[in-house]
Amino acid sequence: MKNKVLTEIYVAQLDETFNVYLPLNKNIANSIELICKAISEYKRIEKINYNNLALYNRETSLKYIPNLLIKESNIRNGVRLILM
Repeated sequence: MKNKVLTEIYVAQLDETFNVYLPLNKNIANSIELICKAISEYKRIEKINYNNLALYNRETSLKYIPNLLIKESNIRNGVRLILM
């Protein structure tokens, strides 16, 4: 999977961690939307409102800029992220 990175994402709203592939050609905002939709379907819960959520690096607490492409960020295979 050359066009995706495998990440570990802690979703604070659910207090759960998920392994998620993020497409390199999507920006952070689109990735957050995809993550929320996928988790909502997987958990069979009401859709998670992603409008006010942000993605953070779990090790450095760095908040990712919504318009930044995944491939332009420091998000790589194995990185641990927080969605809150």
